Amino acid sequence: MKSLTLLTFLLFTLFSSAKVKIASLSPLISDLANQIGGDKVIVIDLIGKNGNPHTFNPTTKTLTKASGAHLYLASGKDLEPYLPKLKSLVGQAKVVELGRSIRSIHIKGGSKTYACCPNHSSGVMDPHWWHSIENWRRASTTLAAELAKIDPANKDYYNQRSKAYRDKLHTLKSWAKKELSTVPKANRQLVTAHAAFGYFCKEFGFQSIPLRGLNSEQSVTPQYLQEAVGIIITKKVKAIFPDESSNPSALKSAAKATGIPLADKLYADSHTSIEQMFRHNVKTITKALK
Repeated sequence: MKSLTLLTFLLFTLFSSAKVKIASLSPLISDLANQIGGDKVIVIDLIGKNGNPHTFNPTTKTLTKASGAHLYLASGKDLEPYLPKLKSLVGQAKVVELGRSIRSIHIKGGSKTYACCPNHSSGVMDPHWWHSIENWRRASTTLAAELAKIDPANKDYYNQRSKAYRDKLHTLKSWAKKELSTVPKANRQLVTAHAAFGYFCKEFGFQSIPLRGLNSEQSVTPQYLQEAVGIIITKKVKAIFPDESSNPSALKSAAKATGIPLADKLYADSHTSIEQMFRHNVKTITKALK
């Protein structure tokens, strides 16, 4: 491994125009890689904008376009059940789980973050860490360090871009807090299709009421839907939020049973950039709940 690291260093020293090739398992992570790597990297998005990180299945054919990648970037926290298979297919390339160094939250019904949750998700680690801006800032630092290991000649370049990006994210968080402060505290319940917004709720003082478990494929039992409807009515929820990848049938049932309107869709698992996702979601939530 040491000899491989030395070889990598020598190659980048000899060929200053060489770029770090990165294979990404999320459009959001692809954007992060471009933000930190700039013109020193080439980023290959393996899933695509409309892909589902929960169900993606890597094959040799799929990975052909990432041939020669120095680095594979994943979300981690058990979001991608195929990671062991991926690691066996990519050879000497390094697979980095950006969420590994980020503190996890666990789903627990009746907690400060979760008003309720399907029994099959209770106690499970929530993998949707990217819905916290602070977590995203930490991920940018992690990525800059990983790029510096592969391409040490450009360490300062990656660190400078990471700092600039973290400053940009700090500004985004300040904007989000200001917008969301217009939502009365009594209205800060986020009823969503699945349990994807726990980190958002924790960071901005909301309570999550998901109608499904960790992913949009999990079904809703009649018993749980009845329980969720009861909580929605008791808490006088103002709106119910679909997301771009979930079947809206359970939400329509809840809306019909409670008389509470469906709001515009939120972005949960995929979008083009973290900034666009947050701006869309914050504006949508504020519009519906204030």
